[in-house]
Amino acid sequence: MEDSAIKTDAVKIDDVVEAEVIKITDFGAFVKFGSGKKGLIHISQVADSYVKKVDDHLKIGDKVKAKIMKVSPDGKIDLTLKSGAPTPRKDDPNGRQQGGPRPYRGDQGGSRRPGNRDNSFRENMQSSPDGKSFRSSSFEDQLKGFLKESGERQSDLKKHIEEKQPR
Repeated sequence: MEDSAIKTDAVKIDDVVEAEVIKITDFGAFVKFGSGKKGLIHISQVADSYVKKVDDHLKIGDKVKAKIMKVSPDGKIDLTLKSGAPTPRKDDPNGRQQGGPRPYRGDQGGSRRPGNRDNSFRENMQSSPDGKSFRSSSFEDQLKGFLKESGERQSDLKKHIEEKQPR
């Protein structure tokens, strides 16, 4: 009979529990559930969307349905309020879906890419300073060339340093 009491009181991963918020911090909310069990809902697990402040979403005394994500060996319980379903994506005006590559913003403020969006960078990088063309060589060939040139430069540098050192 005691064994069944232990099983009903035990928490398992993926169990959904009715919990009450007992404390809110900058990094999450502490909740109590069951017969005195306590756990943490980390700020990243409070909502499916970005959460800047936990208390924008939860208040002390709120009752929530939370899913148990993890039970550590030392008894700490991590919970989540996220639905687990992927968030629906909306198409942007350019036909791309959210979450894909960010659109280029040109010269608008906040952009980390200066200049206009042409291929001048790629065009300028089609040949190395010594006049060799990159266009027709594969990545592996370019890498071999780089490693060879790098090795030559390192050996020249080593010779130069050895010449300067007193004997």
